[in-house]
Amino acid sequence: MAKVKSLFELKGTLGGLNFYTRKGIPIARTAGGGFNGEAIRTKPSMVRVRENGSEFKGCMQTVRFFKQSLNPFLCTFKDGTLHQNLVSLFTKIKDLDAVAIRGERTVHGGMQTTAGRQLLGTYLLTSGLRLDGLLHQRVVFDWAAGLSVPDFDGGLVSFPGGASHVALRVGWLTFDFDRYAFSFGSSAVVTVAAADKGTLAIPAPILDPASGVRVGVVLARFVQEVNGVFYPLKKEHEVVLEVVYVGESLSARVEK
Repeated sequence: MAKVKSLFELKGTLGGLNFYTRKGIPIARTAGGGFNGEAIRTKPSMVRVRENGSEFKGCMQTVRFFKQSLNPFLCTFKDGTLHQNLVSLFTKIKDLDAVAIRGERTVHGGMQTTAGRQLLGTYLLTSGLRLDGLLHQRVVFDWAAGLSVPDFDGGLVSFPGGASHVALRVGWLTFDFDRYAFSFGSSAVVTVAAADKGTLAIPAPILDPASGVRVGVVLARFVQEVNGVFYPLKKEHEVVLEVVYVGESLSARVEK
């Protein structure tokens, strides 16, 4: 590898040399070498590469469909860290698959373990505060009953400048990690102000029977009320999307 000193910036292959830029510095090296498709497919020394590639493809499919399943919530804000963080999460869950051999491990297999469900069950999808750091009080979620905050006190909420209310919306997701099928239902948006006190309850909607892992999520964000209309604040740390519940995989009842 050699550094290039020239009046011109070269990129590409020329005369058996590869020219490229690394960390702003022009570099030249001998062309060729590295991996190629045929070697990866056939060489015994590439078996780990093939195994990792197969498993990574499955993780990426899981990320794709999981994001689709939560799109009613994800479409309301932007977080540039979300995709890569989900890739990391589902890779860790895939690694917990203790049944399949290496190269055939899946997120579905990892989700059959208690540890896999725990990884997803406490997962923060956004990059700011967690829900308890925003509300500063205990949140109770029950799949059948819904979400509640006993003895809610709006004065404990960390309202940023410009926010008049915090808006809460709860989602009930059933996700089949094997077939990438999903069903999603959500509550209406509930807004509370700093002056609000008492039990806060968001009941569960009527859900269609579906097979898969049950996942409860909460979307909380700060809003500003202007003439009776709520406008969301747009900073990333002013929105929370967090998984608050993961249950074991269930099969839907089939009506005869």
